[in-house]
Amino acid sequence: MTHQDTPTTWADMTPEEKGALLLAYREGKNIQVLDFGKWNTVPPLFSDRSYYRIKPEPKRETAALYGRVYTSTVYPDGVFDADHRPRCAGDTHRITFDTIDSKPDCASIRMERLT
Repeated sequence: MTHQDTPTTWADMTPEEKGALLLAYREGKNIQVLDFGKWNTVPPLFSDRSYYRIKPEPKRETAALYGRVYTSTVYPDGVFDADHRPRCAGDTHRITFDTIDSKPDCASIRMERLT
């Protein structure tokens, strides 16, 4: 489907939209059906009354946190104070990680000392 935000039933799809779905399925891409307001990945049956789409690629982004060890009377041993703000004077480390559909990918976390 070209307009995945406005679902169309199989019966109402154009031949081009049906062809795109069938080709995607043949190429091994996941096809989703709209079921009770939620898109689910299933083997497609292509029923005239069902809504279908090619599962969208996940949105991937990289986030960075800058920070430093902060000590105070409350934290005499220190605590790492990080923020999503741009790098500030005194920051000693940068933590970067990837997000997939706005959720952190824990396997991608990297930390580096700033010079």
